[in-house]
Amino acid sequence: MECVNCGNLSGLNAIEVRRPTRTPFSRGHTMSKTAEALTNYCDDDLTFFALTYKNYDATAECLGDLRKHYSASRVILRSDGDPDPRFPILAKLNKIDFRGELRLFGIENGGAVIERMLVLFLEKPTRYLLKIDPDTVIHRRFQYLPVRSGLFGTLQTASETPSIQGGCMGFTRDAAEQILQSEMLLDSRLKEPARFINDSPYFFRMAHRANRCGLASFDWIVPWIASELGIPLYPFDEVNSGWQQAPPNPNQRYAVSHPRAVFS
Repeated sequence: MECVNCGNLSGLNAIEVRRPTRTPFSRGHTMSKTAEALTNYCDDDLTFFALTYKNYDATAECLGDLRKHYSASRVILRSDGDPDPRFPILAKLNKIDFRGELRLFGIENGGAVIERMLVLFLEKPTRYLLKIDPDTVIHRRFQYLPVRSGLFGTLQTASETPSIQGGCMGFTRDAAEQILQSEMLLDSRLKEPARFINDSPYFFRMAHRANRCGLASFDWIVPWIASELGIPLYPFDEVNSGWQQAPPNPNQRYAVSHPRAVFS
């Protein structure tokens, strides 16, 4: 049976094409020179996960964009300790799986906020998980999705600590399962990364983040685990995700960008 809401573009009917990728960054993050790409994916292949806390307006705008382009995909909105009564209403209007839960993002909880995301995803798993921030912009549908197992998005800090920028972080289902089943998100060191900066350069990154804002970090915890487990990280050229400054997106070159431009 042919799937509705599929991602075919320009008459492409082939399931897989081959696209060039970049070279690997470090030990534990290997990749081939070409990557298979899925062009006829369906909405049911994707789950989007957004974490929100005291940012209703940005969340509402992000979810509005998302539903314009992915009307049938599973979307999980998890309120991380924010009791704003507008969130359940917003979720119902957009047919979103809403979870109003306790605050987990503080560094004192270590990897719990990431573990919870993966647990919720695997309640009704799909082929892909896309973790997005409330200030992420969904411009259009992806032209393709990667077939290769691993984590994908915008690569950053390529030298010692290769990472996927957290504004849009993609997981294949098997990578999400492997991370959760490893139980590394329960590692007590994640609660006090400053004490363990000699264990891995990723802990130095985690400690800097914790000292700056008191929060755990998707950007550094997830790739640390991936590096330990040998899960590949690779670039996905449909995403342009950075920090603080909105990236250019001429002619909708990117399907997803982060953060959203703020106009005064």
